[in-house]
Amino acid sequence: PCALGVALPLLDDRASAKMQAYGVYIREGSLWAKLRHVKVLLFDKTGTVTLETLQLVNFKDIQLLSPRAQVALLHLVKRSLHPAAACLREVLLAQGVEIVESGGKVQEIPGMGLLGESPDGVWRLGRASWAVPGAEGEGSVFSFNEEKIAHFYFREELRPDAAAQMARFKSAGFPVFLLSGDETSRVRTMGQALGLPVNHVFGGLSPEGKAALVRERWRGQALMLGDGANDSLAFDAALCRGTPAVDAGLLEHKSDFYLLGRGLEGLGMLFAAAKNRRRTAALVFSFAIIYNLLAVSAALSGWMNPLMAAVIMPLSSLISIGLVLVGFRVSSSTGH
Repeated sequence: PCALGVALPLLDDRASAKMQAYGVYIREGSLWAKLRHVKVLLFDKTGTVTLETLQLVNFKDIQLLSPRAQVALLHLVKRSLHPAAACLREVLLAQGVEIVESGGKVQEIPGMGLLGESPDGVWRLGRASWAVPGAEGEGSVFSFNEEKIAHFYFREELRPDAAAQMARFKSAGFPVFLLSGDETSRVRTMGQALGLPVNHVFGGLSPEGKAALVRERWRGQALMLGDGANDSLAFDAALCRGTPAVDAGLLEHKSDFYLLGRGLEGLGMLFAAAKNRRRTAALVFSFAIIYNLLAVSAALSGWMNPLMAAVIMPLSSLISIGLVLVGFRVSSSTGH
């Protein structure tokens, strides 16, 4: 028991340190046990399989806005953590638009967009049908009192290794599903680029719809990677969860791990590390059982004496620690 009390925490520390080299930071120690039960992988789209930063396609439409509309738009996006809002904020600030603190209250409606109230009316930025009833299309619509002012389109960039990692997950026996609130056609295009079957791609989902899908189809067996407020309910329904958005303050307190960097390699290595951790832990437990059987047998046979006990007890701890240091290092390199 003393040896295990030293070796197993050391094993967790070794596994966590190994993962940090791949941009994965373990937040909850219970993650290792949960990973054993993961059968499917669920990904949000924007900011998860794509990079966090977006590019505005119709840049000139910002310049065509009236000064009043530009100020109102900047007021809407100035504190939002959504990638589309962050992109518009950078463009507006680069144009010299100044932030106005007294522009009224702004609400972020998960899965819909941003709503700002002013004495003159209501400004909206987000899903087309929400900003302007009956409107359609991709991107984000900017409206005042439900009348369209501008329609912004963004270009997303896949993470460099996203398609390759999806193929690796599939070959390892993990079905991958893409869940998004964006237009279904747009999400399917992204799914095609990732090599996912059409029936593994779900678009146009509300936050409640995402959560319901996770509960109904993958209860107790899904790992989800998401980055925004619209993933919060689905996070609650998933077995374990991670986020690449550690500075967003939305999902980081719910996440079991953080995934940093531009690629998804760390997620694949997380499963390899979990497998190797289980293997090393089994090795340590096996040694502990053998040690105790031999020690008890020696005691019952009358061979045990104080000197022998004083030697073998610390020796067992050193051997257990050695198994962790050597065993996990060898198995990790093999897993990689």
